Amino acid sequence: MAMKSKPEATRGHRLEWLFARHPVLVLETWARYIKGPNSGKRAVDKAKYYCETGRLKRLTRGLYAVVPPGVKPDKFIADPYLVAAALRSDSILSHHAALDLLGVARSLFNRITYYTASPRRPLTLDGMAWHALNHPMALKRARKIDLGVVSIDRQGVIIKHTGAERTLVEGFAALEWVGGLEEHVESAAAMRDLDLDILEKYLGLMNRRILYSAVGWFLEKHPEVADGDETLLRRMEKQAPRQPLYLGSRKAGARLEKRWNLLVPPHLSIKSGFEGAPQ
Repeated sequence: MAMKSKPEATRGHRLEWLFARHPVLVLETWARYIKGPNSGKRAVDKAKYYCETGRLKRLTRGLYAVVPPGVKPDKFIADPYLVAAALRSDSILSHHAALDLLGVARSLFNRITYYTASPRRPLTLDGMAWHALNHPMALKRARKIDLGVVSIDRQGVIIKHTGAERTLVEGFAALEWVGGLEEHVESAAAMRDLDLDILEKYLGLMNRRILYSAVGWFLEKHPEVADGDETLLRRMEKQAPRQPLYLGSRKAGARLEKRWNLLVPPHLSIKSGFEGAPQ
């Protein structure tokens, strides 16, 4: 068997190092790694070659997934959260994706959302869709877009996502991105040890009565999430809307939670619980 020359073996080792560090690889990253003249074109040529050999799978323009040895590219599905992190270098995963990364999501969801300062068109691939969202205006005005954001290591890649406190609030603010009210409530019920300072700070920046009310109602329903802090609930109660508002869709039979001026589905009301019939 012919032995590889030392420079060839070194190049192969460096390439595997690159693939290991970037399971979802952006072409610009490869070009920076190659360096030298025409690095952009050389990166394109290399990507094309490794797609042909089955080592890479093209996801969209300039974005590739590293295919594990022995796996066919057409059968390989890239980690959706690593894809989101690679689509924009400043990605902060949010909503249902954050619920999943926090380990509390109740079910699977085929839409991934992430915040970025440079939104792009949605990407649809392998039955999944990635949606880029603008940062909440309240956080941009306060220059606090990283408030309540945490970092985790996923396959050797550091990715950011909203922590439990922000995810709880933002789910109520945009129920379409968490799979609906019931999905969000039942997922968030598994949260523990919330940082109540961050929670109140974020609610204050958002400054929306419906969010104070929704979060207060939820924490009253699930005291184990925030150790049943009645002092916190009283502060939230003071910010509740003056007129009753629907939480979720407007459906006949919604029950009024008087303390929070919220109209909620009967099976999610404080008096009925999740599994029993309304009392």
